[in-house]
Amino acid sequence: MPRLITLSRAARLVGVKRGALQTKIQQGELRTFEGELLLADLLQVYPQTQVEDTTMLERVEHIMEQAVNKIVRPANDDLPDSDTLAARILALGQELAQARQEARRYNDLVTDLKQKLDELGPEAEKTQEQTFSKLKDWFTLALASTETPADDSDFIAKEAFLRVMAAQVRILPSGHEFFIEGSDSILEAGLRGGLALGYGCSNGNCGKCKAKVVSGQVKKISRHDYALSETEKGLGYILTCANTAVTDVVLEAEEALGSHDIPQQEIDIRVKKTECPNDRVIILHAKTPRTSRLRFLAGQYLSLELAGLPAQYCSLASCPCDDMNLQFHISVTTGSPFSEQLAGSVKANTVISIKGPKGAFTLNEDSPRSIVFIAINAGFGPVKSLIEHAMALDIAENLYLYWMTTPGNSHYLGNLCRAWDDALDNFRYRPLEVTDRKPVADVLAEIIADLDAIEELDFYVCTPGPILETVETALTNNGVSASRLQLEPVRESQTG
Repeated sequence: MPRLITLSRAARLVGVKRGALQTKIQQGELRTFEGELLLADLLQVYPQTQVEDTTMLERVEHIMEQAVNKIVRPANDDLPDSDTLAARILALGQELAQARQEARRYNDLVTDLKQKLDELGPEAEKTQEQTFSKLKDWFTLALASTETPADDSDFIAKEAFLRVMAAQVRILPSGHEFFIEGSDSILEAGLRGGLALGYGCSNGNCGKCKAKVVSGQVKKISRHDYALSETEKGLGYILTCANTAVTDVVLEAEEALGSHDIPQQEIDIRVKKTECPNDRVIILHAKTPRTSRLRFLAGQYLSLELAGLPAQYCSLASCPCDDMNLQFHISVTTGSPFSEQLAGSVKANTVISIKGPKGAFTLNEDSPRSIVFIAINAGFGPVKSLIEHAMALDIAENLYLYWMTTPGNSHYLGNLCRAWDDALDNFRYRPLEVTDRKPVADVLAEIIADLDAIEELDFYVCTPGPILETVETALTNNGVSASRLQLEPVRESQTG
């Protein structure tokens, strides 16, 4: 029988981006059936030599771990527990039994058909006999072709192994998917996978992560104080922060579909450390309380307030998939008490009050198009947040980063960008410099000349405010529509 596989699992299996598969679907190379792919088509488009090469997948997973500051736990904690493994293997066994039963019926059917053709052959006239002979020869070859090639058995075995080690979760009504590795909670895995799932405390007290299990088996992995009603339990509601998926699961759950769905929050965070990679920027690392994490979308900004100082707007430079550990890239501005105090007297554990998030400089997650990021100086901060989010979502076919610096500034995280470039086959980084002899307009012309089919790309741009209009004019004059262009000013010396 035809074997179907979800788009996310297919991408994971062959080691490519979901965006690459979506492109092949649009080009007609792959067929979809209710959102799933035919395994035979996948094998044809990605020959066995490619399937067996997991280097890309391993490198992507490694760099994503570094990008989102994922906490690496001991090896035995990364594995599903024995009950979960047993349940997943049982589910696969039941599927295998069903597949074998259908295969037997299929085999009986074609055997009966072949026998029927044999019976009809001797009774046919000369011309009909020749026709039936050709038909029998064709059917014999077709029957032989239905056998699973030996070379494909490793492919199917690998797919089964992935299903044992990681359960897949599908969210309704959005259709978004992610995998649960080891014993992570559904909420943790969803956030790490780039989804903006609804939640509040993330430790079982508020009930805001409540979701309904439509199909599949889940398992409670931590206690929670929030009490579900008997009616809710009967309807299949769970808290995603306190449960993991044992088998593949379909859930009805709240997701933020845009900045309007993210609630405004007021939280006291604590400074972990500050870094000064050059004299023009400060990198602030801070941490939220475990019971009051920050919900935000990549690219948004907050109001930060140090005791005794006016509030300062600052863009987030970290990924929403790590909602406890926040990062900000703050421009050092002459005469700014905020940046001066950060550079001077602020120490570890200093309390900073934050309000927000604000802003619509966010990723269009439904677009399969390749993405171009353009940043100038500390504009790299929110762009970094978007890049890490795009990596977590694994949707765009290609990512391009053009980071410009003006005189006196530097590519202060150039090593990180080069690491992305080295590790990811679909990521390209170009550091560029604006000088007196080479103004922004000339550098933009160089970027535009470097890109193919510019009108088919999505652009995200963060520069100092006065330069945004120059960038917008250059891109729109070269065919980039307003709907594919997101602009954000570097937030410096702006008070909340």
